Amino acid sequence: MGRCSRRVRSCVGQPEIPSIEIFVRHSPDCKYAGDERWKNCKCRKHLRWSWKGKQYRQSAKTRSWERAQDARRELELKYKSAQTPKPLLPNKPNTVEEAIESFLADKRGGQTARNTLAKYKLTLQRLQDYCSRQAIVFVRDIQLTHLSAWRNEWGKYYTSAFALRNNQSRVRHFFRYCKAAKMIDDNPALDLSKIKVTDDDFNIDPFSEKVYAKILRAVPACEGLSKVNRTRLRALMQLQRWSGLSLVDAVCLAKDELVKMGDRFRIDKSRRKTHTHISNVIPGWLGRELLKLKAGDHQYFFWSGESTPKSATNVYDKLYRIVNGGSHRFRHLFAVSLLEKGIDIRLVSKALGHKSLSVTERHYASWSPKQQSSLEAALSKAWAASRPARS
Repeated sequence: MGRCSRRVRSCVGQPEIPSIEIFVRHSPDCKYAGDERWKNCKCRKHLRWSWKGKQYRQSAKTRSWERAQDARRELELKYKSAQTPKPLLPNKPNTVEEAIESFLADKRGGQTARNTLAKYKLTLQRLQDYCSRQAIVFVRDIQLTHLSAWRNEWGKYYTSAFALRNNQSRVRHFFRYCKAAKMIDDNPALDLSKIKVTDDDFNIDPFSEKVYAKILRAVPACEGLSKVNRTRLRALMQLQRWSGLSLVDAVCLAKDELVKMGDRFRIDKSRRKTHTHISNVIPGWLGRELLKLKAGDHQYFFWSGESTPKSATNVYDKLYRIVNGGSHRFRHLFAVSLLEKGIDIRLVSKALGHKSLSVTERHYASWSPKQQSSLEAALSKAWAASRPARS
């Protein structure tokens, strides 16, 4: 039969428990340097193994070969315990990959918005990549120090404190789930220091009407765009400016969500991000221009319906960069122009599809002269009866 392998194999031959090898990293002055299998020196002992096509290494945290053997057996037992039937069992060592899959399944079952789910997937994929680099296999082995070191990498992906804070919130949600599912005893993410967000982080930069008009004039002259894409891009920009839709909602606008009302049209749809309902009137000329567009099976104005909404949005996001535009700046122009005309901020919040008024106030309060006038009138009334203190 030959020599028996130390690996335990599944019915399809895939090793479920890896063969873990002890090796030595000798100090420069060790006379046994060059023989990584030498047991009797006092140099640091390490473990290495291969699992599911990936190579792992980690310190045995000892200089003793015997204790390194204990560390190897402990790690093998973790792998053995991890081979449990689905769904995952509590109080058992679960891999980071299994924990992520279970968490995302829970989010999908809870009808989490697709955009939000995509953000969770991206955050947790980056966590998985970090754990792979650090040879962390089991979610129980992730410590606060690991998360702090990983957080230092986030600056490569996010430039604002607001985005960093949201990413940290997603990490906390994941570990909170792991604790509730009894995969871990403590939530290491709870002790991450808070990411401070100031009012400046919520500042918006809408296009001015002058710049908006200049952009529209520039689109037909863009040499890097086909004639069809120029027409679509110009219509998409106008749709965002006059309806307040986000880019994904505008790109995925279906024809049955454009309702004709005499000479005018109404956008009637639910936002993909918040699921809040939007019912905004747009100019008649814009509605007629949209109806001239053709895409794919003609169910949508800008999207073929064959790709994912995210992929379709990414295509137009790249087109916006050709004319140095930012999609949300058209949405900001929609909101700011209404506020500057004295429209109540609560109505603007509803038109934007925000879940709460506080979100709108956080971004647009400084653009609302009506709010400022109301505040000044209230303060003037409150101080009218006051008298100066006697010296």
